[in-house]
Amino acid sequence: WGAHKIFTREMSAQAVRIALSGKVELSIRATSLLQCRNRKPLHASSNRRSTIAMANADNNMHIFQDQAEVADALASLTMKAAEQAIEERGSFTVALAGGSLIKLLGGLKGKNGIDWDNWHVFWVDERCVPHDDPESNYGGALQALLSDVPIPESQLYAIKESLCQKNEGAAQPCAAEYDARLKGLSRSILPTKDGLPIFDLLLLGFGPDGHICSLFPEHPLLKVTEPWILPISDSPKPPPERITFSMPVVNAAKKKCFTAIGEGKAEMAATIIKSAGDDPKIPASYVKGDVAWLMDAAGASLL
Repeated sequence: WGAHKIFTREMSAQAVRIALSGKVELSIRATSLLQCRNRKPLHASSNRRSTIAMANADNNMHIFQDQAEVADALASLTMKAAEQAIEERGSFTVALAGGSLIKLLGGLKGKNGIDWDNWHVFWVDERCVPHDDPESNYGGALQALLSDVPIPESQLYAIKESLCQKNEGAAQPCAAEYDARLKGLSRSILPTKDGLPIFDLLLLGFGPDGHICSLFPEHPLLKVTEPWILPISDSPKPPPERITFSMPVVNAAKKKCFTAIGEGKAEMAATIIKSAGDDPKIPASYVKGDVAWLMDAAGASLL
């Protein structure tokens, strides 16, 4: 591996895996080429092998060898955001998606030096179902991580279970209650600016149709700016009734992080990253600001 050896951007997933066998990080710049160079890992707490890091417009993209390395990088990114927020104001706010992201949360288990007492955990969207329902994003996160770490229960901001014993008719009251609860928090916990909450970190997923949170392609909610938490009663994916962050709330967060694992995510990940932005057919293209991408080789194979 010479420091100036250049590879074409069309490197296959197999070639990426070969490249990852050395302690090397590659950066994609505006030249559409990959240039090989040695570099420090993403976070000092990670001792895994190597990454391929890519920079594109506002996106900061990192490709890893496999899911385990992505989970470790996600843990490092989250820990760093938490350390900074707690140092600045004494609390850390993170909001989680559901779906495949939940499986990666276990990377935080067993990490040292985490000030769990000052974590405040929210959900960017939630299905209006009881907490023990298999469809519950809160329930999934509880199983993957939250039941194993000492975050105070009062600082896990789950949907109010008594309002969603059945899905039909639950979205409106659940959204109103969640919106009021967030707006009632101390500004030392959840600061605001220009009428919007400033979360420290959003851990986002995306669907094969490009939806994020419960904001779906060409849905009217994409253009709704108030309140913070929106009800959706006609989700194209079951269950139909859900609550979701509005797009302005998503974009107001200090940092957003997408993950893409496996070939099934590759096509849409490439579509989102290459999009010009604000495409109503691709809600994830609306996400702006400090956006990180953590991907495995298969998930990045179509970049």
